[in-house]
Amino acid sequence: MKVKELMIKNVLTCAKDDSIINVAKKMVDHNVGMLVVIEDNLSKKPIGVLSDRDIISKIVVNKKDPSKITADQISTKKIISVTPELFLDKAVETMNKNKIKRLIVIDDLGNLVGIISKADIIKQFLEIRKQLVDLATFEI
Repeated sequence: MKVKELMIKNVLTCAKDDSIINVAKKMVDHNVGMLVVIEDNLSKKPIGVLSDRDIISKIVVNKKDPSKITADQISTKKIISVTPELFLDKAVETMNKNKIKRLIVIDDLGNLVGIISKADIIKQFLEIRKQLVDLATFEI
């Protein structure tokens, strides 16, 4: 199975100039823990990732004013990405090697096309396991 078969295509993003207040509100409104930071709202080129943990560790703990800080100022610039054609086992290896839970999926032009998480992969394998158990217990 390939990444493109499980990836979420409608990725929530924020522009690099968005305030952390707006970023945090978007995360809460959509119940997500990470946004992909893009150059601007017209662009699909990822320039970083921003997690709820980044907000806590870089702003809240340091008692900084989130209304005066932009996504670009605290986002992680090192983007770990994969292509839609990569097999899932390689995606899991990449996550494990980099100690991350999510991967950005980009096309050959570097455009954001999706995101895949360990949770997405685990859900798929649990479903396959259930189907196999059902098949094994099916009586002829």
